[in-house]
Amino acid sequence: MVEVRLYENKDLNSVNNILSESFNIRKDNFHYDNMVEIVACIDGEVCGYLLLTKILNPILNRYYYSVDYVCVLSKYRNIGIGRKMMLQAEMIARREKAVYLQLTCSTFRRSAHKLYEACGYIKRDSDIFRRMLE
Repeated sequence: MVEVRLYENKDLNSVNNILSESFNIRKDNFHYDNMVEIVACIDGEVCGYLLLTKILNPILNRYYYSVDYVCVLSKYRNIGIGRKMMLQAEMIARREKAVYLQLTCSTFRRSAHKLYEACGYIKRDSDIFRRMLE
């Protein structure tokens, strides 16, 4: 049975294993009022991670959430864990009266695209441009 819950500091090592496997990155423990971290567990093992960031859209004068780092350990993929974390993220955003959820995803992550589309996300006709400053 999959349990989806909020991240706790004790989850750091497990989450870093997931982030390392999925994105070749690591994180530190942090707490910001505009961020929510979600983990998924099976039999007490943390096997999934998702980060939500609450952002003000100043034109609409409403908040939305950016969904980042949706990842599941490879041995647990394709059994609905990502979908359960996405549903939890949506519940949080709805409870906070957010106007929308938004995410970006690399073009080569086709299975992730299928997940997002299955969760009701619509691919926009846009490209992401980024200028690195460091």
